[in-house]
Amino acid sequence: MRTTLTKSAQALVQANASTQVYSSGITAVALPASSPACQIAVSIKAGAANETASTLGAATFTRYTVGLSNFRNTATLQQRMVNLMGGEFETFGNRERTVVSISAGPKAIEELTTDVLVPSINQPLFLKYEMFHPWSQAKAAGSCPVDNAFHQASFTGGLSNNNGFTGGYGSENPAMLEERDEILENLARNFHHSHYGTEDMVVVGSGVSESFLQKVVTQLQDNTFSNKAGVASKFHAGQVRIARPGASVAVVGINATGTDSAVAGVVAAGLGGKVVSYTGNQVIQFSAHSPAELSAKLGSLASFDVASALTNASLAQAIQLGSGDKAAVAAVATGQVSNVSGVISDEVSAFAAEAAASAKSLVVFGDVHAFPQNSEI
Repeated sequence: MRTTLTKSAQALVQANASTQVYSSGITAVALPASSPACQIAVSIKAGAANETASTLGAATFTRYTVGLSNFRNTATLQQRMVNLMGGEFETFGNRERTVVSISAGPKAIEELTTDVLVPSINQPLFLKYEMFHPWSQAKAAGSCPVDNAFHQASFTGGLSNNNGFTGGYGSENPAMLEERDEILENLARNFHHSHYGTEDMVVVGSGVSESFLQKVVTQLQDNTFSNKAGVASKFHAGQVRIARPGASVAVVGINATGTDSAVAGVVAAGLGGKVVSYTGNQVIQFSAHSPAELSAKLGSLASFDVASALTNASLAQAIQLGSGDKAAVAAVATGQVSNVSGVISDEVSAFAAEAAASAKSLVVFGDVHAFPQNSEI
């Protein structure tokens, strides 16, 4: 079964993009370029959703090890290659996905993709003496308090999966650094081998030919790693209230699991929010800065303005895909794009009415008494 991300990628065929699904489970998407720069991004189904109690923080830490020494190059050589050829190598992601990306000029992109990007995914070495730098980077990486609180309020499992690297894995000042580095080496190797396989992998190219994109897919198909599934979760209508100085805000979640992603996207746009996907679940997330604004947004669901919401959704997608090649690639790679052009108005109205009556999750920041309980909205 194809995931929402893959379906979203396929929806881009309507707009100068092309897509190809391979038997190995890899989907390739070629986007048109608006600048001379070229980019290849590989989106892997590996994130905090795949962590367990014994591997907390492994997804974040493993992302920082991508690009270190592999069976083809040392980390130092790869870094020099990228810098001297004017390229940029980076990793990013969310709870669901890890994205490995290389950007460069048209004369360098193919060599850097073949010699740096693909080996970093398919042939990592995980040398313990290289673990300190990614460890320090991961420790310094912050996690969004809104994302964490919303996750706790909206999904079974609460904060079992954090975006940040919070596992600990040894003392800040261990007696022997080697011992900590060996633990980190095994942590990254096991997570990479268990979750960096080709199942539902998406390769996004901008400014590159479809034939080269096919060549990249062929190379990635040599991948021998697994895609072990994370623990199943589902929507949970809970609430979290966090007192803090400053203006108050409420963040509301509405279950949209099983609803067409485009329909959910239109309703989310009408509320000034977005759709959050998590392990097979879809949740509409929107915010309000006063009880009156919250009441008005919830009240709009009963007589939903489909035309206005559709305009907002189309505009939001156009801005997202038109904010430069890099932003467009990131949006496709992380599953933030859905085709809203073909939605049926009656389906949107029906779901909006259903959402109005459904249980909702709620996060309140600021004055914890400023907003009603989630059972009252």
